[in-house]
Order: sequence, then structure tokens, then C-alpha cells
Amino acid sequence: MSHYFQELVDRIDARFSIDTKDMSIGDWICANTKLRGRPFSFDRYPFQKAITDDMHPNMDVVKPSQVGLSEIQVRKSLAFLARNRGTSLIFTMPNDDMFERMSSTRILPLAKEEKAFNLDTASGEKPTRSKGLIQIGTSFLYVTGMKEGDATSISADVVFNDEIDLSDQQMLALFNSRLQNSDWKINQRFSTPTFKGFGVDGGFERSDQHEYLCKCDACNHWNIPLFNEKFVDVPGLPSDLTLREIDESMIDNGMININDGQVVCEKCRSPLDLSRTENREWVARYASRTHHRGYRVSPFSTDRIGVPYIIQQMFRYRQRDYMRGFENTVLGLADKAGAARLSEAEIKACITSQVEEPTPRDKTKPTWIGIDVGQTCHIIVSQGYSTEDQQAVLIKTVPADLLVTEVKMILDSYNVIGGACDRHPYTPTAEALRDVSDGRILPVEYRGTKDFNAVRDQLTKEVTHAQVSRTGVIDGIVKMVRHQHIRFSGYDNHKQELVDHFQDMVRDEQPGKPATWIKMTGNDHFFHAGAFLYAGIKVQELVKGLFSENRSTIILTGVEMDTNATSPYKISTGKNSQRVSLGLK
Repeated sequence: MSHYFQELVDRIDARFSIDTKDMSIGDWICANTKLRGRPFSFDRYPFQKAITDDMHPNMDVVKPSQVGLSEIQVRKSLAFLARNRGTSLIFTMPNDDMFERMSSTRILPLAKEEKAFNLDTASGEKPTRSKGLIQIGTSFLYVTGMKEGDATSISADVVFNDEIDLSDQQMLALFNSRLQNSDWKINQRFSTPTFKGFGVDGGFERSDQHEYLCKCDACNHWNIPLFNEKFVDVPGLPSDLTLREIDESMIDNGMININDGQVVCEKCRSPLDLSRTENREWVARYASRTHHRGYRVSPFSTDRIGVPYIIQQMFRYRQRDYMRGFENTVLGLADKAGAARLSEAEIKACITSQVEEPTPRDKTKPTWIGIDVGQTCHIIVSQGYSTEDQQAVLIKTVPADLLVTEVKMILDSYNVIGGACDRHPYTPTAEALRDVSDGRILPVEYRGTKDFNAVRDQLTKEVTHAQVSRTGVIDGIVKMVRHQHIRFSGYDNHKQELVDHFQDMVRDEQPGKPATWIKMTGNDHFFHAGAFLYAGIKVQELVKGLFSENRSTIILTGVEMDTNATSPYKISTGKNSQRVSLGLK
């Protein structure tokens, strides 16, 4: 009889995990999974438990590095699928490299090794397992590096977005749209922050803002310990210096001893015991915001990352001249952007008191136009002889279906020499603008690192559009604003929009990587209209030689000039195109 009983126990063990109705997802992970051969637990990082248990449908988690949250996300996703049969979860990474690394080293090994994720199925068939698709019983985990095909072909009950600040923000929205047919509709986002108000920091700011507090044993004051002078005591550090001003020479000459640095109470300066769970508690700053959950993890959410380690990391990032990386990665704090972003004062210094479009219009001055095409189109019309002297005379928005009509009126009213509009995603509209302007408004696409490339039809050899360096043209319009080479007038009721849009882009500079401009909220349309305005002027300068400096050398290759036409190009609407360099030296 005992033989049959043991066989029954073995069969149950092979078919079912340890589970009860009231068991949290964190408790399930502890009961059913292992880490380095031992039952998984939250003993090393107790703050993880609340985040693991929380299946709020709208959640942002701000995290520094080295606090184990990536491991938690993987276990949480697999546990959800194992406990909820017939569900699907999409786990996104910013790019293919991160996807390959995460799937190969963390997700697949865990899915293969843990019994709880390999229980016998009713059919007895082996589960599907690959880097991008992992079957857990009758549920499926889709792991992706932000491929558009995955975002449009997979429906899901849950979407976990890892490192959202490094991800394409439009692709994030596309992936999250895959939840619309689910009863669960859970989207949770985790990331090391980058810039203030962007990505995970922006999400956290809109949430209930859970902070991991620590109570002082001496005075019972509850602290939110951060790496600053209020909470960190380094013996020997002068009162007039900040922690970020510590350098290695202070250690060498015996002025300070970072090994004795400790976290203290902001009220009584007694040392805080970061390890005692009885002293720690997650508390929401805005408990009424029940629609949006947020957690901010700091290096002092655990006792395992001490003051000496943080200071040593600060020295390393300083040597690389990348202190923003220290703030983001080590401290888990968003950077205020500073010089990487146009300030409100810089933008307002370019805005004149002339609210209305000038009357009468000056039909003799060279006039340029930049257009950001969308459902609502944003237009900047400017006059001047170079990128160093421009006066915007008309700034407005029009619905997409009225854009061509509006541009015709502008062409009739001003001496439009050139301009540009975005070619994608509204290519037919961009081509209509090119045609109605006889090529003066050129469709432009952000592509490559060269300043400018012309693209011509393979059959007619006529120019159809141009390609420009996205970073290059945005750098150009930013320089114009910073040096007040452009003045904004004729803005009607769009004054605040100009400020908001021109502040919505931040220049992201990291060691070993090309600089790039990233969107803060996506509300940046006049900014891009300005970038296309700059591109339109530069294309004309470089191709036609207008206003070029004497020291410039222009070599034209493959562009057919028509001296009798207003445009420097013969324009084609053909579909067969190839890229040709303008041959700039």
C-alpha cells in the first residue's frame, strides 16, 4: 500500500506546485523556486517583497543597479504564468542585445531548471522553449527586444517593460496596446532613471510614490535616507563641502575616512539600522492616487550597499566624466538635464512681444518654412539670410487635411526660398507639399550620421527627398535658440506651447556612444518644426550655395540644377529611389 501511496504523492508532486488561494506571488516564489540551490527568500533584500507581491495594473518602479530587481521581475513573470493558466505575458527589453543577454542568462535557465515551471501537462507534450517564447503549462511568456512585429502580432494579459528609459517610447505604447482585449490588463514598468520627468521618473511622479522609510531607534523619526549631507556622515568632511565634492586627495592626505561613513537620522544624527525589517516600511506619499502605483528604490533601501562603496563608484564615474551615470545607476536618481536641455529662460529670450503675424508682409526677404506633419501640423515660417539671423514671422497649427491649402497661402504671401517637412509617417502629405511648392519644401527623413544626403529616383535621376542627421539638425536649432540667432514672433496663442515643446528634448551623452536627443513626453512638435526649418535652410545653403561662407567647398554630384526654376532641384514623384551623397567636403 505504501508503494501506491508514494506513487500518488510523486504524481501529485509532478503535476502541482505548492499553492494556496491566499498565497501572495512572493510567497509562491519562495515556496516553489530556488536560488543557488537553496529556497529563494527575501532575506537579503526585504524591500523586494512588496514590489513582488504587487500586481497593480499600472505601476512604475525606479531602481538603481545592484539591488536584484531584474531577478525579481523574471521570477514574478514566470510565477504569474504558472499560477494563472492560459495567460500570456510580454517581457520587453530596450534592444536585441539586452534581450539576448536577459533571455539567455536569466529567463531560460530559470524556466528550464525550476520544477514549478516544468510540471507535467495533461497531454504530456514538451513545452515550447526558445529565447523569445517560453511555455509554462498552458501559458506563454514572450520576450522581445522591442521589435515592431512582436508589438503588432501578440496579444497579452500582462506587459512587463524593463529599462523603459532606454526603450523607444513609441514602441512602449504599441506594446501596451496589446492589453486591450485582456481581463487583466496589467502593465508594470521598471527602470533605472535618466532625466527628470522622463520615462520611469515621470511615471513615478504621477503615481502614489511609495518610499522605503527607515525609523530611527534613538528618536523614532521616520527617514527617507538619500545620499546627501542630511543623511550621510563622513568623518572629517568640512561642513562647507558636499558629498559630491569629495575627491581621492582628501583620502590620501588623511582628511577624511570614507570607511567610517554611515547613514544617519536627519533629525538627531544617530546611525540608522538599515537592516532591521521592523524599522523599514513602504509608505505612499499620495495614498489617494489608487489608479497608479509607484515605488522608488534607493541604494539605502538595503544595508548591503554602504557609503564607502557609493563614494568609490562616484570616483569611477568622475574619471569617466559621466557623473550623470553615477546619479542614475548608482543612486537611482533622475538628472535635471541642465545644459543638455534648453532652459525656459533661453527660449523666452528668443520670444518677442510681437504676437501677431506682421502686416503688411515682407515679400522681398528670403523666407523659410519648417513643418512637423501629424494629425495636427505645426508650422514655423521665418525670414532671414542665414541660420545666424532668423525672424519667425508666423507660428501656427493646422489640421492635416488643411495643411496643403495653408501652405499654398503661405507660398503666395511670402518669398519662400526653401524649407523642409518630415517625410514619415505621412509620406503622401510630404510629397504633396514638395509638389505644390515646386520642390522648395523638401521631404526630409532622419537617417544616418552624415549632415545631408539627397535621394533621387533611379529612373529619372531627379531628387525626391533628403536624409539628414537627426542629432545634427536638432543641435542646429538648439544652437540658434541658445545664441538667439532666431527670434519668435507671430505666435498668436502658442507662446507657452513654444516653451513646452522646445524643452521637451534632452541631449543624451554617454561615453563611447554617439550623442542623441530623446523625447521627454513626446509633446515636442514645434521643436521639430524648428529642426526642419534649420534643415531647409542648410539644404539650400549647401546645395545651391546660398549664403555659403567663402571657405566652404561644395561639390555637387548627381543633382540636376534648373536655373529657370524656383527650386534647386528637378522633382520626381517616382517610387524607385536611391541615395546619393551631396559630396560635401
